[in-house]
Amino acid sequence: MNENEIKIKNKIIELQNKISEWDKHYYDFDDPIVSDEIYDTEYNKLKKYEEQYSYLFSDSELQSSPTNKINAHLSRIFTKVEHDFPMLSLDKTYSIEEIQKFIDNIKKIASKFSFFIEPKIDGLSISIKYKKGKLFRAVTRGNGQIGEDVTSNILQINNIPKEIDYQEDLEVRGEVFLAIDQFEKLNMSLKEENKPIMANPRNAAAGTLRQLNPEIVKQRNLSAFLYYIINPQKHNIFNIEDSFRFLKKLGFEVTKEAKKVNSIEEITKYIGDFKEIRKKLNYETDGIVIKLNEIKFYEQLGQTSKFPHWAIAFKYEPDITSTILKDIFITIGRTGVVTYNAKLDEVELSGTKVSYATLNNYEFIRNLGININDSVYIKKSGEIIPCLIGIANKNNYEIFKPIDTCPYCKNQIYFNETGLEQFCLNQDCPEIKIRKLIHFTSKEALDINSLGEKNITLFHKLNYINDITDIFKLKDYQDELINLSGFGEISIKKIIQSIEEAKNKSLEKLIFGLSIPLIGIKSAKFIASKVLKLENVLDFDFSIFEEYHDFGSKITSNLIEWFKDEKNILLIKRLINLGVNPSYLEEQKTDILSNLSFVITGTLSKPRSYFEKIIYKNGGQVFSSISSNIKYLLAGEKAGSKLIKAKKFNIKVITEEEFYELLNS
Repeated sequence: MNENEIKIKNKIIELQNKISEWDKHYYDFDDPIVSDEIYDTEYNKLKKYEEQYSYLFSDSELQSSPTNKINAHLSRIFTKVEHDFPMLSLDKTYSIEEIQKFIDNIKKIASKFSFFIEPKIDGLSISIKYKKGKLFRAVTRGNGQIGEDVTSNILQINNIPKEIDYQEDLEVRGEVFLAIDQFEKLNMSLKEENKPIMANPRNAAAGTLRQLNPEIVKQRNLSAFLYYIINPQKHNIFNIEDSFRFLKKLGFEVTKEAKKVNSIEEITKYIGDFKEIRKKLNYETDGIVIKLNEIKFYEQLGQTSKFPHWAIAFKYEPDITSTILKDIFITIGRTGVVTYNAKLDEVELSGTKVSYATLNNYEFIRNLGININDSVYIKKSGEIIPCLIGIANKNNYEIFKPIDTCPYCKNQIYFNETGLEQFCLNQDCPEIKIRKLIHFTSKEALDINSLGEKNITLFHKLNYINDITDIFKLKDYQDELINLSGFGEISIKKIIQSIEEAKNKSLEKLIFGLSIPLIGIKSAKFIASKVLKLENVLDFDFSIFEEYHDFGSKITSNLIEWFKDEKNILLIKRLINLGVNPSYLEEQKTDILSNLSFVITGTLSKPRSYFEKIIYKNGGQVFSSISSNIKYLLAGEKAGSKLIKAKKFNIKVITEEEFYELLNS
């Protein structure tokens, strides 16, 4: 082996070690340290190098590469269970040419066959066994040979049947995931509690499934799609299309986007169509899975230690690029939370020029190990916000140190008790004031859309708006404002009119707009439903909210502290004097459901929010989990574990029809 070959081999070994480390975080810790896009880019690079320079390695060295085995170890927390049949991964491709090779391989053993295509769900693989119709055990993929028993947590997932109308022993496999709307709800909740938010739905699902407390799993509303049956012929199933029908008949959730196709042309069309369809789905997917439909050929096609030869995953090319990180700076939010940002060498991404990207918090920077002058990968987040997702090349061998001074007020900034977030604690910080004003006028709050961030910033700079009460005094300066550059009589009158209309918005919008720590939109609405009118907060007993388990002591304590602060009392009184004294506009129409508490579960004819609204309007309360204090469980189809627990507590279970009867009684 010459000097150049030694360098090449060392480079490949370095890449193998890097990917093995990434695998450890992905499989063992459920905490990926790089995005799928970076992983796939480097993984494909490694595969290419290993194929090109295979002569530099022995067979045993290549077999131990992360390209040839599932690189997972197992946690000591959960019981280890050996799979009866290996739980393999899928080989991946980014090109139609590779799919054609996959098909050509099938043609060697079969002349007539078809395919079954389904979305590639970005979640966690799970294997579930049923004995005599009852869910017996659920095990993670693990290293493909041995997984972890997570049965108690799988029992908390509503759309996984706990019992099925089938008495034969059955093992089904699929993917556990967190729906996008539930992911957003979870992050909103974490944000309100000043806890670190989840990076993506896959991480959130992984972290949830491995919680030691099943109650947390239940609250986070995981979902699952099931797509494969072990030993299907034993159940008189001979193709994947029939297995989907079988699973659906037994009450398992299967993806509606799956279909049978017959040719490479149909596969290509599906790939093109699904690229747009996937943007509208309520779950994350980064490609499709193509399976040979006819199961009888599987044994002949065989498998490697990692992949079967009867299926392949097509992934869309990762839309990422690399550039130089020129600077790191921070911005301050309305609660004082610090957000780190990156200034980049301008680069084109998805057809637009990108110069800045988000870095979230300092923990994000530390985990990536980045610093100024490093070459970094960036991608578009949700097709809108660019985000930095990893290192392409480390040029600065130190890690960027945390910023300790607020750039707006020059006060020291502090880490919270978790050490994950930083805050500017100076409530007189000009940036915090501006952000609070912008939030107060935002769509979710008082929705004074004609004022806008740009105008608020200008009016604050010109000393017209220093706190939220000043917004309602702008009409006193109407003549002066009309003469400002860029304004006129029509635009100023429109702003004044929007402000006057905001006085009559429902009370919860104003409460949310006040930026009270830990109070989100849902909490603000519940508070408003009890307070009823702004003036009532001046002598309201906020300690009552501790009785409601969706609030708890910490949120209640924040409410009490905020509303007894002299500055805030004065603020409320000044608002009232300015004619800002809104009522809760969705006051109860009746007291039919007064003092009645509900939990809603299962699939109903309308979204859950529809029934929540009816209950709140008629004096009732809605909670997310079952306890002995709950009066009714409103249950639709596939009610799941909440139904079982309701029966345990002797809680009355009602159907949708019975709910309407109760309402009309």
